[in-house]
Amino acid sequence: MLGWMMFLLVALAAKPASAASLEIVIENSLVAEGQIMIRLLQGEAEFKGESPAYAALQRRATMGEIRFVIDDLPDAEYGLQVMHDTNGNGELDTNFVGMPREPWAFSNNATGNMGPPKWQDIKFSLDSDSHQSIRLNH
Repeated sequence: MLGWMMFLLVALAAKPASAASLEIVIENSLVAEGQIMIRLLQGEAEFKGESPAYAALQRRATMGEIRFVIDDLPDAEYGLQVMHDTNGNGELDTNFVGMPREPWAFSNNATGNMGPPKWQDIKFSLDSDSHQSIRLNH
């Protein structure tokens, strides 16, 4: 009996930290060409491109709503960058002044003023199962 109790105590102590799922819904893909690309960021350094993204996902674009689910994420603050790479070249195409020519978005549907939004605008807390609905800027 004592052996089982010790086993149970060790098993409970070894339980991983809480993990959550994040569902991401891209609401308004207008064309079924190219890829929808998402970068999951865990901090301002990743947002600024000073370190790699926590995770990167991509899926062939379809028209309408596109869903992604990321499981087993630790409770933390995150942000999302989304781009619809319509021509499949792996980058966000811009015009001569740097304005995007392909659809893009951020978590919280944040937009910037004469540039991208700030980390404070896109971050969200993931402390249980969470959902982000994002509309692409066309």
